[in-house]
Amino acid sequence: MSDEAGPERDTVDDAPKPSLAETLLHAPRRDDDRPDQRWAYRSWLLLLMSLAVGYHALVLLVHNLPGKGLSKDVHVFFNEKLQASAYMRATGNTQSWAMFAPNPHRSNMFMKVLVKDKDGEIWDLAHDMYGRREYPYLFYSRMGKINRRLMEEKGYRRHYAAWVCRDWEMTHGGESPDEVQFVKMWTQVPPPQKVYPTMGYDPMKLHLNQREEETVRCSTSYHGQVPEDIRERLGLPPQHPGRFRDVHVRTWWDQKQAKERQAEREQRAADARGDDDATVPEPVGEVEGAKE
Repeated sequence: MSDEAGPERDTVDDAPKPSLAETLLHAPRRDDDRPDQRWAYRSWLLLLMSLAVGYHALVLLVHNLPGKGLSKDVHVFFNEKLQASAYMRATGNTQSWAMFAPNPHRSNMFMKVLVKDKDGEIWDLAHDMYGRREYPYLFYSRMGKINRRLMEEKGYRRHYAAWVCRDWEMTHGGESPDEVQFVKMWTQVPPPQKVYPTMGYDPMKLHLNQREEETVRCSTSYHGQVPEDIRERLGLPPQHPGRFRDVHVRTWWDQKQAKERQAEREQRAADARGDDDATVPEPVGEVEGAKE
C-alpha cells in the first residue's frame, strides 16, 4: 500500500505551482461575509462627499464669473449665504486674472540697483535682468522675481537696501558703502500691428527709459550694518560700539504686557484720586432725570 502511494505523492509534488498572477486572476472568489453591507463607502458618506464636491464645483464656477452684470446677484448670494469667498480664501483657490487679457502688461520694467562706495564710485550690482537675457521672463528666476517686487512695492526697497549694505560690507573687507541707489528702467512693448510685419521685435532695440527712484544711506538704515559678532566671526576689523542700528520688534507678548502696565497705571491713578468706582462702566442709553 505504501508502494502505491509513493509514486502518486511524488507526482503531486513535482507538478508546477501556479504563478502569482494566475492565482490572483483565476482563484475562486471568496464568499462575502457581509452580504448586507457595502464594501465601499457608506450611503451617508457618499451623500456627504457628493455635497462637498458639488459645493466646490459651484463655488469655483461662480468665483470665476464676472462680478458685475447678470452674475452680480449670483456672487452676492454665494458670498452671503454660502460663504463662497471665505471658502476660496481658506482653501487657497483664489486667483486674480488681471495679468491676462484683455489688459496684459504693456511695458517691460526693471529695477537697477547701484552702490556708491566710500570713495564716491558707483557700482552696478547687476541685480536686474535687462540686457542679460534675450527674453527676460522666458525662464523663472528668483532674482528676477525679487527685482519685479521692488518696483511694485516701495516698502521692500529699504529692507532690500539694508541687505545690500551688509552683503557689500561682508565681501569688501568690512568697508561699508555710502548708499544704495534704485533706478527704474522700462521699455514700451510695441502694439501687435507694429510687430506683425517683422514677426516679432528685438527687446534690446526698444527705447530705454530711466528714472532714479530712491536712495538709501547705509549708515542710517536699520540693519544696514554688519553686527559686531558677525564681523568678529568673519575676521573683519572691529568698529566703534553703537554703530549697528537694531530694530526693536514688539511681539504679541510685549503688547499684552504693555496693556497690563497701562491698566495698572490707570488703576493707581484712580486710587490716588479716591475714585472707587473708576473701573465700573458708566451706564449707556439712560436719560438724565428719567424715572426708575
